[in-house]
Amino acid sequence: MGETADYFKREKYITRRLSLLILGGTLILVPITLASGHGRIPVGVLEGMILAYVVFVAFAVVLIVRGAYARFPKSGSTYDWTLDKATRQKLVRRIRLLQFFVAVYAFGLLNALVHVRRSSWLTTAIGAAISLLFEIVLVKAILRLKNKLRAASIMQAIGVASQPE
Repeated sequence: MGETADYFKREKYITRRLSLLILGGTLILVPITLASGHGRIPVGVLEGMILAYVVFVAFAVVLIVRGAYARFPKSGSTYDWTLDKATRQKLVRRIRLLQFFVAVYAFGLLNALVHVRRSSWLTTAIGAAISLLFEIVLVKAILRLKNKLRAASIMQAIGVASQPE
């Protein structure tokens, strides 16, 4: 199936590694946060650990994405002109899931704007910037998947098949 199959393989590869990264961070940061809440660890140490984890995650995400593209390179064809029913449903589900997350991050952005008076402006600005960044990435992914579905529908309607010759 070319590009679509490669997309789902890369996504599975990335998702598994990011899940392990999040699990590891949770196993490390939750006990440190609880210890800091009980006064056994200074707050400065907690802030340092969170900063170190964020920097580590940033580098790890870059390495994970590079590894995914090295392991599953894009196919030679630019589009899969025909999509079977299961792949089409998978893409539609993915679009809906991404649209749900767009709504979640939009709610988070609105929440940050509502609470801007109650907290420091720097943390609110950072949270709003991250939400905006996620919104942009999600919208671009939705548009890319919708274009793939639209192109496949048009090609199927005019009868072009992607059978190798």
